Amino acid sequence: MKINLLTLFISLTVSLPALGAGSFSAKVTHVADGDTFTVTIAGGKTFRIRLKGIDAPEKDQPFGDKAKTALSTLVMGKQVRVDWSGYDDYQRLLASVFSGSTWVNQHMIAEGWAWHYIFYDKTPQLITAHTKARATRKGLWAGTNPTAPWDWRKKAKKTHTKSKASAVRIDSLLPNPKGRDEGNEQVTLFNITGKAVSLRGWSLRDKQKNTYSLSGSIKPKGKLVVTMKNNSMPLNNDGDTITLLEGKTIRHIFTYNEKQSGAGRVVKTNKK
Repeated sequence: MKINLLTLFISLTVSLPALGAGSFSAKVTHVADGDTFTVTIAGGKTFRIRLKGIDAPEKDQPFGDKAKTALSTLVMGKQVRVDWSGYDDYQRLLASVFSGSTWVNQHMIAEGWAWHYIFYDKTPQLITAHTKARATRKGLWAGTNPTAPWDWRKKAKKTHTKSKASAVRIDSLLPNPKGRDEGNEQVTLFNITGKAVSLRGWSLRDKQKNTYSLSGSIKPKGKLVVTMKNNSMPLNNDGDTITLLEGKTIRHIFTYNEKQSGAGRVVKTNKK
């Protein structure tokens, strides 16, 4: 019996995440930042890719936008080879990626748009690329004492921890309702105090800096279901970070991943 080779290739590729490691070709369809993007294979299945061994600036830190632009210029809309070796905590494939003859991981470090993630990777070529880029002040190294992303994240977390307790928290999310989710996604807020809280001046913000302004009030010890009807801040089905703000003050941050946001599944936060 003859086997259609294209069909066989697609079926094997689609099953790769169940195997633990592998290599496949795909088209880059979205770039999130300087080290993360989405690829799509034949049949429409998508995978989120985290470039292994590198750490690019966060979106809200200096050079974050330029790192994203550099990666977009290199891979967006192109066919790439993904050599992956496992998953990270957000269910992204950890991979070395090649665009033609260009090793994307090394290129981002060599051009000065990412740090070598020395804590998790000891690849000699990446160490050398990092050293040369820093010595020649390429990319972000042209700045004054650039902050490593891991230090930036620690500082942001510390700042958030020190902020005073909030009267209102995010109780749960519905990022991917069954059926058409646009305009039906929900965030449920919880008033932990014994007094009513006005939400005037409060807002929600996602990782992409999209915002959703809140209104009304929440009864003492009550909950309020906010339906994202105008789609100004869609909840990403691949995972996202949602921030609750009172004015400019961060009151609660919650991050969920693609596995948690399955169709019709409510994602509960930890209210400790």
